[in-house]
Amino acid sequence: MDYDLLWSNLNAELRFKETESGGLSAALAGLEKHQRKCGFIQDDLQEVKRLVFKDPQNGALNFRAQVNPKRARRKGGAGIKTPPPGEERFNDGCFLCRENIRWQQNQRQFGFEITTSNDIYNAWMNPFPLLPNHVVVAARKHIPQAFKLFADDREGLELNRILSDLCETAQRLPNHIGFYNGVGAGASIPEHLHFQFFQRIPEDPLFPLEQRSFELSDGNGTPEMITNYPISVVRWRGEFKNIVSEADVWVRTWADENVIDRNFLTCNFIATGSPNSGDIVLYFVPRRRDRQFWNGDKGIVGGLEILGELVLASEEECALVENGIVDYGFIEDALSAVCAPLN
Repeated sequence: MDYDLLWSNLNAELRFKETESGGLSAALAGLEKHQRKCGFIQDDLQEVKRLVFKDPQNGALNFRAQVNPKRARRKGGAGIKTPPPGEERFNDGCFLCRENIRWQQNQRQFGFEITTSNDIYNAWMNPFPLLPNHVVVAARKHIPQAFKLFADDREGLELNRILSDLCETAQRLPNHIGFYNGVGAGASIPEHLHFQFFQRIPEDPLFPLEQRSFELSDGNGTPEMITNYPISVVRWRGEFKNIVSEADVWVRTWADENVIDRNFLTCNFIATGSPNSGDIVLYFVPRRRDRQFWNGDKGIVGGLEILGELVLASEEECALVENGIVDYGFIEDALSAVCAPLN
């Protein structure tokens, strides 16, 4: 059957789930079920081991490690790189463009269209997930991941728009956690705007970052600042539109006042919604593009690592756990390697 017709039929089914059975979360659960059934998702997470390491000085604090050897296979790609006869390669074969995905994945990968106040996105299931219901929410148009950080920037999207779309999606997925990785801060495909979301695990829903203490702000858009963490983090909490506006102004002011060479500045944003209200929690993590890895020139630090869960996928990384090298101090040092000061 024609790919576009299958797409339309699936989206109609998922849209019904969204409106009748529990919102966007229900639709994405349906998408995951479909993508498992057709064989696109390559990992059922049954072999993943999640380890918790407590601070030897304070048992209330912890970091986590995820031993996920199948994740290492994602770099090889599950699809083909050269289009078959009659197909065209768009945007240098970008893996997030629907026009390419159709032939790259032999018509096995399908997405679900999500409309925000600003744009239309396609939600794609991750074939090698980190956590349950791991989706990549990618702009339908092929637009870059980077945003305008300075007033004289000529390229990139407006920061307000990226924050608005990230937070609006998080608001619709209160049992998920979402993040935006900047260029040089974990973005896997910097040529195409995308966010990542995954579902919280019911038995262990809060990540180490979320359990840390923050200094209270003095209001007027000033964020709270983390007090005991190896990476600089600030946090806003409150109503969606206020949070987006306050963060937009504060981050651009921070960039203008920062002493680091502007060409090195990048960041991560993490957003969560509340199941009981429309409030949003938004985290901002300043980063340097030349400090992307926790393991020399390997081990990218993205949103999940920022949350306090280090992903170990390669044979070398998994061996660190087997040999008893990974502990609370090891993860603390690993995250410290990518820390960028706020000023």
